[in-house]
Amino acid sequence: MSAEVVRVGLLGLGTVGGGVIKTIRSQQEKLASRLGKRIEIVKALVRDSEKERAVHVDPALLTTDFEDVLRSDVDIVVEVMGGVEPTYDYVRALIEKGCHVVTANKELLAKKGTELVDLANQHQVHLAYEASVAGGIPILSVLRQFLRTNDIQGVRGILNGTTNFILTKMEAEQLSYQEVLKQAQELGYAEADPRSDVEGFDAMYKLYILTQLVYGESLPLADVVRKGIADLSAGHIRIASELGYRIKLIAQANQAEKGIRLSVEPTMLPLSHPLAQIHDAFNAVQLSGNIVGDLLFTGRGAGELPTASAVVEDLAYLLTQPFTPHPTWKEKTADKAGVSVDSEEHVLCYLEGSCHTATPDRVLHFLQQAGVSVHKLKVQFDLGGVLRAGLIVTGISEEHESLLKKDFGLEVRCFPILESA
Repeated sequence: MSAEVVRVGLLGLGTVGGGVIKTIRSQQEKLASRLGKRIEIVKALVRDSEKERAVHVDPALLTTDFEDVLRSDVDIVVEVMGGVEPTYDYVRALIEKGCHVVTANKELLAKKGTELVDLANQHQVHLAYEASVAGGIPILSVLRQFLRTNDIQGVRGILNGTTNFILTKMEAEQLSYQEVLKQAQELGYAEADPRSDVEGFDAMYKLYILTQLVYGESLPLADVVRKGIADLSAGHIRIASELGYRIKLIAQANQAEKGIRLSVEPTMLPLSHPLAQIHDAFNAVQLSGNIVGDLLFTGRGAGELPTASAVVEDLAYLLTQPFTPHPTWKEKTADKAGVSVDSEEHVLCYLEGSCHTATPDRVLHFLQQAGVSVHKLKVQFDLGGVLRAGLIVTGISEEHESLLKKDFGLEVRCFPILESA
């Protein structure tokens, strides 16, 4: 007796969409054996049906009209086209028709996830999104199991492979940000317009999804602390290294008595920290549980096959599981008084300016008089009379930073330090 056929539609046939087709084809027999069902791609929505593609697809399966997908009697649709519009309207229409949806679209989920989760529950369909966070690392599946016994005290990680590649290269080869960005674009790690990656938006969307799963609520995106890497210099990285730290773009969520704090920003890690060992385009997620302690998950976070793997695993999962309601997503506005950074936390301050107007002694005297504690200092001079200094401090405020700029002519950049492993 032949296996039941599951009709699958694709929204998008770019890098990830092509990887999904390759994965289904290469694993077809295994999937049919394990699931008792054969997966058949019956329609693929594309922008240009004449475009040359890396994977061969029967032209009859391609369409530029979303209505063709709706009319195709698909059981499941895989959404890998990205963006919010018109993607949201398409996904909404599919759910309302009773179609299961698998998506890799972190921006869509971060901006419209609360509505889509409610809609999926209303129509009793699966909304699966493992591929939206950390590519091939099955972190969302792990969390669903893990949360049954452990309370998660914190989640942090490197959630963007492009920025991790750039920071790795800047440190290893002592190159400028612009030089490495160009390399990343040539290698296909960075888009022609890299802003979503390098300004921290991509990591912020993924952090939002993780936080919904871990805490059952998240902050609105506007309340997330977000800083990118575009203004990082070789000087920042060199001073950090000389003080025993490495800069990584760290996304983290912590829950305190007064609420959740979410941040995505360049962060100083001791060289011994597990996340400091994650190089190139790899991603990593670290969880702190009240029973199990710290766990680290790492793997390739982007690219054709890692993301496609997560998509097809989601497909396989929902073909074997009955529908159960999704936990509702909620947003809670931050309590501004409760989620500010503790003034006693260590930060690394990088100072740069003319040594004719600022000397280390004068700067240290000013900070001491202002009540700022300096725990460690590293000073560099160059032949052009430029002072560069890195200070590990506690108690520094925005007012202090303004005075350093106004009175000493120093540019100031402060980085949080993640000491605990």
